[in-house]
Amino acid sequence: MTQATNKPRDVLRDIASARVTWLQTRYLANVADAVATLARLRRCDPAAVGAEPLVWQVTLGDLPSELTQAASDLPTPSERALHATLVLYALHQQSEDQPVHRVGARFGSAVGKLARARAVDEELDSATAGRLRHAALAADFEGHLHHLRGLIQLMRSESPAIGIDYGLLAVDLAQLADPRRDSSSVLLRWGRGLHERPTNDTQSTTSEETK
Repeated sequence: MTQATNKPRDVLRDIASARVTWLQTRYLANVADAVATLARLRRCDPAAVGAEPLVWQVTLGDLPSELTQAASDLPTPSERALHATLVLYALHQQSEDQPVHRVGARFGSAVGKLARARAVDEELDSATAGRLRHAALAADFEGHLHHLRGLIQLMRSESPAIGIDYGLLAVDLAQLADPRRDSSSVLLRWGRGLHERPTNDTQSTTSEETK
């Protein structure tokens, strides 16, 4: 399901995208096991990897060594990111009859679209932009996820729902979950996306490799 690569971020992106796509296709076709899996994922804490055995297969099962190698029994940044990605996707897709995983739709750009949709007398809704700033500046991974969850719920509330690329989000989350890595490039991507000029169809653009 993944392309041969030596880069863990690419492996993670491909696995996250493949698993979300598989769930999304089956959920939209009303396949019972996917409907049940998304319901279980929605009940999970996005920061609590492994806490729900009924979703182990989709969140932890059959992962390559690039994502699971660790010096302790704690979850790796990639495992934390994949679990969170799947939980956030399940929340986003709830009750939606159209796909919310959309290849190429970066998170910052999606928040920008949300902020423009909710703006009244300003270019970007200040409350929405503020939520992204809080997500970016949170003190820990749990804080990042708390604010991301709120933004994704707002995206779901739009009509039609605003989608994001969950493979790219997983890469961002893995970087934020790793204390050894500098998070500044994630924040730069989110800030650029928030303030970029909108195109005619930002949801269907071709995915650019994460720098």
